[in-house]
Amino acid sequence: MKETSKIPLLLVLLPIVMAAIAALTVSKPYMLSVLFPLIIIVIALSLGDKPTILLSLSTDKNVMYVDDELNIELNVIIHGGFGLLIVRAPPIPNTSMAEGFELVKGNNVHMVFKGFSNVNRKFTYTLRAVKRGNYSLDSIEYTYYHMLGIHEPIKGSIKLEGDVQVIPKIKIVRRVLGIVKPRQGLPRYPPSRLGPYSTEFKSVRNYVSGDPYKFINWKATARNPGHKLMVNEYEREGLRTTIILLDVGWWMRHGTVEENPLEYGISLVLSLSRVLLRYGYNVGLWTIPIGPRVIPSSGMAQYYRLLRELMTIRALPIKGYAMDLALYRLIQETDPALIIVTNVNKESISRLNDIINQLPTRALAIDIVPETILMRNLIKGTPCAQWVIRNRTKIYLALPKNVKVITWDPACEGIGSLIAKISTYLGRWL
Repeated sequence: MKETSKIPLLLVLLPIVMAAIAALTVSKPYMLSVLFPLIIIVIALSLGDKPTILLSLSTDKNVMYVDDELNIELNVIIHGGFGLLIVRAPPIPNTSMAEGFELVKGNNVHMVFKGFSNVNRKFTYTLRAVKRGNYSLDSIEYTYYHMLGIHEPIKGSIKLEGDVQVIPKIKIVRRVLGIVKPRQGLPRYPPSRLGPYSTEFKSVRNYVSGDPYKFINWKATARNPGHKLMVNEYEREGLRTTIILLDVGWWMRHGTVEENPLEYGISLVLSLSRVLLRYGYNVGLWTIPIGPRVIPSSGMAQYYRLLRELMTIRALPIKGYAMDLALYRLIQETDPALIIVTNVNKESISRLNDIINQLPTRALAIDIVPETILMRNLIKGTPCAQWVIRNRTKIYLALPKNVKVITWDPACEGIGSLIAKISTYLGRWL
């Protein structure tokens, strides 16, 4: 027999036993002791109805950045009943929201006693977002226990509508010198071949099939020892194109759940894209080897396309890389600046080479190293200057010749500084 069914039975049997003893002994104290269980039985029967439980939850925002705080208000209303209510509000254990948030203030689990009067309580607590993603509020779980065990515990949940979007950290770079007029300074991005020629002179080079005859530089041709045709090359009008290749291999998860090459890489992609788009560049995104892709375009609408796709990206175990034919054709048509965001290590190097060797142009690789991220979680208070990261020159030598590498230690160097390096390297090398 369950405990909740034993209590009412004992309350009924107790006054019967006491009454029998009082009748046999003709004792006044025993007669008075019969009254107490009878009173308890009357109260239990009058408060034995199941309660009406109303739970609601509200948040102060539904879009936020990583490390921002989310304030939540929980409302609890109870009518009827006599007992104890235990409420668990989001984040519920073993849900996606539990992985993306941590409790920093207050409590999301509460116990409320329902006595003779109705209950109307409000509770507030604060969560901090630790990981990007789209998180459903899910539900509020509760369990009600009658104080006298008149009925079984009541368990249930209230389904919540709405969700919270956590956006990766974005560095707003106000200005990058030379990026507006690449021909006058750094960086010099390869122009898109889709726009018409302008009157801005760029350089003199060898003639290739398809060059307009009017661009032939006869004086330079006459001075050429091999008498090869030389042509004037002019800047093209229209937008320049940059395509970012984001690695989603399993090695991009080295580090912690919240801090790893993939999370930092996504922040870099968004920050760099925002800079390029603000200066009128076409920006595209491909995830390698598989995953979302965004065709190059310009404007803030393109930025939100990139953001929408990056919110869903996850690192996955993979066997190897294969060149996307659509990407290959796009590279041939637009001659873009290629930027590969990855984590170069012994596990990934051979697979990266599979796709880099198929690229019909040069590329700039951003190597996000996770060593300092791990050290920072183990050793507190140690400055970055005292941490020595292993030499990566040997592993870089295994990469194809058409790749230039920038090493980025996100625990010690900001995204703004890295974007400045990317601009400089692209200008000097491409």
